[in-house]
Amino acid sequence: MNVKQHKLDISLTPSKAVYAFSADPITKGHINVVERISNTFQQIVVGIGRNPLKTYLFSLEERLNLAKQALAHLNNVTVVSFQGMVADFACEQGASIIVKGVRNPTDFDYEQTHHLVGLSQQVGIDTHILFADPALAHVSSSAVKAIQVEHGTLTQYVPLVVKSALERKISGQVIIGVTGEIASGKSTLCDQLRKVADKKKIPLHHIDLDKLGHNLLQEDTSPMHVQLTQSLISRFGHQICVNGKVDRKLLAKVVFNDSKALKDLNSLLLEPITILLRKSLYRKKGIILLNGALLVEAGLLPVCNNQVILNNVSREQQTLRMLSRGYTREESESRRISQWCFTAKKKAINNAIDADHFGRLWIRNTSNKPDVESAERLLEQIIDETDSASVIEELRV
Repeated sequence: MNVKQHKLDISLTPSKAVYAFSADPITKGHINVVERISNTFQQIVVGIGRNPLKTYLFSLEERLNLAKQALAHLNNVTVVSFQGMVADFACEQGASIIVKGVRNPTDFDYEQTHHLVGLSQQVGIDTHILFADPALAHVSSSAVKAIQVEHGTLTQYVPLVVKSALERKISGQVIIGVTGEIASGKSTLCDQLRKVADKKKIPLHHIDLDKLGHNLLQEDTSPMHVQLTQSLISRFGHQICVNGKVDRKLLAKVVFNDSKALKDLNSLLLEPITILLRKSLYRKKGIILLNGALLVEAGLLPVCNNQVILNNVSREQQTLRMLSRGYTREESESRRISQWCFTAKKKAINNAIDADHFGRLWIRNTSNKPDVESAERLLEQIIDETDSASVIEELRV
């Protein structure tokens, strides 16, 4: 039997499609749908809509800007705002296809109704349904807002540009990481910035991750602490304990002489410290300085949205500071080489900024104690370059 083969007539294939949604805010689920349809159609018009019956967290301009930044990596995607029926919007854009992403049967029924309404308008628009990636089917704009209220982890739900905006809008927070090699003056810089902020009546808080870790090891009542203690003893042995409790100094002697041991310690501490960090963020509004020597190594850059102050200290000053803290030269060198150097931290931060298309790196020379004037300039830079002026103004005390 002869089978007649047909060639696809490219001229009859729709070249433009519309994907419309509220984007309050845009999520990784939305982005996944746009990325997939951008491989099918030559042009994608993403419409950010306004429904007069809905109350939005973000203004139309804010939703539009966040969507543009989140989709900037797609060359054939245009993001515009619209009002009215999606079918009319598609017609105005010269598109004959509306693409809808659905996560569940409820979404499907909803979009089917909208499709039938669109057909009733007789504008010649068809609807294509795209099922959500199973890994993202639980992601929704309402879910990310609820998670932010409780300071939950949002990195699997939204890009950092959106996470940062949610923190500003819902929690009134601008989180800035402060890191550097050991004895690079991180706490001193944070104290200086806090004094400047107090003088200017700007709310600013300092969270020291090292102190959170210390508190975690000292606390001895919660099941989480008991489990952590057992895990530490299992990994490093009873040599780290005194009277059945983990001794920080003994633990330090083990991990700062073994890079693999230090990496394992960071891995064991990551989850419980993250939980304590969430609790520390509650009810704090304004600029949050997240101070941690291992901020980069521990994979905590997303917490501060790749917005980091990186201290750079001379080897001479670093050694003098370590000696003044009671460490021997051997101990000082052991601790120094157990952590990433300034260059490695800088490279990792810049790589993260490039990969996430979001973040900011401020490099500070902290060989000398920072003066008030330089601290004021840095604080002004942070406020200006993180779009935090409106948040700070609302919270100014």
